Amino acid sequence: MESITVYQKVPHPGIQVNLSSYYSKQGVPASIAFFSPSGLTHSLQYIQELSGNHIQQIKFAAIGPTTARALAAQGLPVSCTAQSPTPRALAAGIRRALQPDSC
Repeated sequence: MESITVYQKVPHPGIQVNLSSYYSKQGVPASIAFFSPSGLTHSLQYIQELSGNHIQQIKFAAIGPTTARALAAQGLPVSCTAQSPTPRALAAGIRRALQPDSC
């Protein structure tokens, strides 16, 4: 038998630059959606640094329960978890979480 790696979790090479660019142009985002625990792992440090004390105002969303657990394990409040693992369901959850009466 021969072992072949066919899948590897690696951060996007531009994640830090992309996040820095967004924050410098748009400021602290109202919401951030995560599609995987590894996406959280690879970006959280940069998000914390860029958000500073304003991180509490961000609504964190998860595509599913595994990602929601990863957010909670990092001490982040989970504002919504998609009812199904689709972009449409995630967008609906974020829309609900951003409503003023949801706080």
